[in-house]
Amino acid sequence: MPHCTACGAAVSTTDAFCPQCGLERHEPSDEAAGADAVESGEIADTRETTESRRRVDMAGERDATAEGDAGPYERGSLSFGLYYPSRAGYEPFLLGSIVALLGAVIPFVGLFTYGYVFRLIEWAANGRADPPEFDEFGRLFVDGLRLAVATAVLAVVTAVVGATVAAVTEQAGLAGPLSDFAVALTALAGLYVTPAVLTAYAVTGRITRAFTGRYAGAFALSTHYLAAFAGSLVLGFAATMLWVASLLTLVGPVFVSTYASYVFAAFWGYQYRAAAEAGTVPKIAPDADDSARTTATETVPARSP
Repeated sequence: MPHCTACGAAVSTTDAFCPQCGLERHEPSDEAAGADAVESGEIADTRETTESRRRVDMAGERDATAEGDAGPYERGSLSFGLYYPSRAGYEPFLLGSIVALLGAVIPFVGLFTYGYVFRLIEWAANGRADPPEFDEFGRLFVDGLRLAVATAVLAVVTAVVGATVAAVTEQAGLAGPLSDFAVALTALAGLYVTPAVLTAYAVTGRITRAFTGRYAGAFALSTHYLAAFAGSLVLGFAATMLWVASLLTLVGPVFVSTYASYVFAAFWGYQYRAAAEAGTVPKIAPDADDSARTTATETVPARSP
């Protein structure tokens, strides 16, 4: 209903004068009507724009929620290895690189970075949504020492077996190319089983389990592991090329080596989890007496590469 332009009283469309003040009623001018129409249109446009933005924001929130629910384990193994170490930020990478740099001049300091690699394998295999923090330095040092000793043991065993093979072939009169081939094959076998042993060690926390057929053996002899090892060679080649390029800088190789070790740790943790989901190796269940290790807080199904 229209209103009087003087006193504001309601005026019927059939009234010629305002019943309140007696002012002659008149229709609004075309200019005023146009202004009202423009104002109404602007309000409608504003409401439409606001509603559109709200819908876009809600869609973005739904996408983010869906991605969060899926978790990093919905990625492929190579993508997971590159993504997982920095999922919660780059602080562990920076700290690990600085520690590794100090380890080049101060003995044993680099073991803290090795310890983080050990922990990263465990967390990835346990299905943790985020990588661990670079803290608990006492445990990092101990785990780094364990990883270094296990790696050294594997290297010594491979060297001893290789020397034995060389001696046997020489005694058999097969010295030469055939002997060299046998030694190279032994070295390749040692390289092949090393990730399986170290991963099983990090996941179970028991060196006795790491060298058993039930854990490392079953893992290394599976077709899943064979495909994963081929993928690790691709990662290794890319890391080597990047490391060579970083030689142009002063400290670049240290940072590249640190992040490459993190990538390999996440990659093999992912592979062990996938093998456990497939029934190739026992389900990941830490010992009750190992208080330093906990079960996964999230259960995210692993996906084969």
